[in-house]
This record gives sequence, C-alpha cells and structure tokens, in this order.
Amino acid sequence: MGETATLVHRSPLCDALVELFEAGWQQATPVFGSEAQETEEQPDLSETDCALLHAGLKDKSIARQLGLSERTLRRRITGLSTRLVATSRFQAGAQAARRGWL
Repeated sequence: MGETATLVHRSPLCDALVELFEAGWQQATPVFGSEAQETEEQPDLSETDCALLHAGLKDKSIARQLGLSERTLRRRITGLSTRLVATSRFQAGAQAARRGWL
C-alpha cells in the first residue's frame, strides 16, 4: 500500500471554527468530575435543598409545596447549582447523586 499525504492550508473558516471550539470548551462543564469532586464530603443539605434536587415539578408547584416564594426557590436552586458546578437542574441533581449528597 502506498503512502499518501494531505496538505491542508489555513483558512479563515477553519480559524473561526477553532476559535469557536476553544470558546465553547472553556465554558464547558465536565460530565464526570475530577478526583477531588468524587471524594468531596457531603455538605449540610437541608430537607428543602434535597427536595429541590429531587423535584421534577415546575417552580410554582415546588415553591407552594415547600412554602417558599418562587424568587427564594430560584435563589436556592442557583446556589445549589453553583456549589455543584452545574448549568442545569438536571445536571445539579445528577452531580449531587454522583457525589452521594442525596
């Protein structure tokens, strides 16, 4: 079998795609955490925090069940998501379960 080579010249489109990838990569959240995250001790989660991570309901329903305002509920969800380095509620629940918080 003969050897072949391909010569690829730089192009503005290729450069733009590489920059787009790099920008997205820097904002990405790891699917599987680092070793440090894997062994992280369980934080003090209140019953409300656990309910927020388990709930699959709309904000209004969750807030009503927990006796919170929707604004307070969203703040607590944002706080939990920040602690878990999650960008969605689903990811927060998955991260909490993986870490043994639930």
